[in-house]
Amino acid sequence: MTTLTGAFGNGLTTPVGVLQHLLGILGIGLWAGQAGGRAVWQVPAAAVTAALAAGFAAQMGLRLPYAGPGLAASLVVVGALVAFGVRAPAALAVLVAAVAAVFHGHAHQGPPLYWAGFAAGLMLVACGGLGLSIAVTEAESDRAVRLCGGAVAVAGVLDLVGVI
Repeated sequence: MTTLTGAFGNGLTTPVGVLQHLLGILGIGLWAGQAGGRAVWQVPAAAVTAALAAGFAAQMGLRLPYAGPGLAASLVVVGALVAFGVRAPAALAVLVAAVAAVFHGHAHQGPPLYWAGFAAGLMLVACGGLGLSIAVTEAESDRAVRLCGGAVAVAGVLDLVGVI
């Protein structure tokens, strides 16, 4: 078995290895899949860009107040948007996804190869959420996707109260 080591491998596996990142970015992909149209690619791209920008800013010394609770709140917001099937205009969806992703990128620092891996990992997880949204909707119903969003929101609440 081959393991991913080094800065790139570490960045690539970070979105999967941290539960909050996995759920948050999957939720963003789920929401993009529900929205359809241009949001399918714009929402994940905005999330990855914002997470990278926040990480770079943190690496340069900029601090984000309430980063921990903000990360948990982003799970609640994104999960609720999916759970309630909110259909927002593409520009608003991009903005919401970018603000949520800031909390996912802020905690990270590393060399350029780490950032390349982190960007790839985030995009893969977002595309996984997008694919899950489409596949589950086709196989079952939109209700199943909404249940996934509810699970993300519940995880955010559990994170806010310190359970996870």
